[in-house]
Amino acid sequence: MPDKEKSTHKLSGGKIKLLLSHLDFEFYGFILIIFFGLSLLLFRLTSLTLGFINKEELITKHQLFLHSPWWLSLNGFYGPYFLLLHLTYAINRSLFGFRLASVIIALLVISIIYMLVSSWHGYKVGMLASVIVLFNLGLLTAGREATPLVSQMLLMAALLLVIAVLNRKPSLLGLILAAIVLAGALYLPGGIWLSLVTALLVQRAIVKTFRTLRNKSKILTILLLLIMLVPIFYQLIAHYQTSQLKVWLGYDLGNKFLLSGRNFLINLIHVPGDLFIHSEGLGPALSIGHLPVFPIAFSILFLIGLVSYTTRLSNWRWRSVLVLFSSGWIVSGLGIISPLSLLPLVAITAGTGIAFLLKEWYSIFPRNPIARNLGLTIMFLVIGLGSVYGARSYFVAWANNSNTTSIYVRRLN
Repeated sequence: MPDKEKSTHKLSGGKIKLLLSHLDFEFYGFILIIFFGLSLLLFRLTSLTLGFINKEELITKHQLFLHSPWWLSLNGFYGPYFLLLHLTYAINRSLFGFRLASVIIALLVISIIYMLVSSWHGYKVGMLASVIVLFNLGLLTAGREATPLVSQMLLMAALLLVIAVLNRKPSLLGLILAAIVLAGALYLPGGIWLSLVTALLVQRAIVKTFRTLRNKSKILTILLLLIMLVPIFYQLIAHYQTSQLKVWLGYDLGNKFLLSGRNFLINLIHVPGDLFIHSEGLGPALSIGHLPVFPIAFSILFLIGLVSYTTRLSNWRWRSVLVLFSSGWIVSGLGIISPLSLLPLVAITAGTGIAFLLKEWYSIFPRNPIARNLGLTIMFLVIGLGSVYGARSYFVAWANNSNTTSIYVRRLN
């Protein structure tokens, strides 16, 4: 090799090393979480069960995606999800292609949780919070089947991300993100109520950012929002007589609870019950009978985080999480969305519980590195054991449960 080529090679290698040296631990933690998430979500994606279930509606979707153009996917509820489903099925025309769309969305949920918790409590707590949501029966069931349920989880995580971005530093990028997420929320039945709550939480930041923009940027942002809303509004107007508007508002799904305050209160109690006590109300496709979605250790961390929120309501972060969680709880109590949609907020709150415990531990041992590392090691062990429990609950107990095997019997033709 000539001297010039050697020097060029050394220079390129030096640039790569310099780039890697500037990447912080938060980036490497993110890569690690994505690796574990992808591995876990793809593991036996099509072979863990013998077939698929009716609610996946794969035969109908199979015909739709074979004979219809891609843009028709947007004309209806959960349009962005079905657009992604159209793409993944075009890449792999099999059960794997159908379920890959949910896997991608589940990875986005994990990524948002890691970014939010890492920016608030550090990358170590961010990794632990991501592990809590990743090794969880709720995400593994919803994130590995061809249904739009996982979109509800993404919505809750994305709404909190919008609040965090706009409150941290109002910018054009944050405003565009808000437009995309809030428009996407309107494709989910009942999503309009959650988007309105989020808009109220960030209205000052939106107005402040909008005033600082040039006229060209304002016009482009408004056009982006309108273009994204055209398909869903067309669907609502074109099918007005078929009660599409009621479904969009969540009335068709939740009106039975509005007729009786007693039924609504009972269902409101069932929402945390499905997450922390038993998950029978979620159905056999998403639960294992009497077992809760969250193991007891994670539930305790969630309660600790919740208590810490109530003592710091002046902080917009904790106030926003509480308001979003309460709003999602009410909407879920009306039967409009699944209790599993609250899973990202529960994991973030559990991450706050972890940060609170570690802070108290560090205050006892402010200068003892061995004791400080011991506290962190204990927390990693607790989360690790809970994660093993969650993985076994899904890949062993759920997959071999008689209720599960009895409903996963259909085949993709």
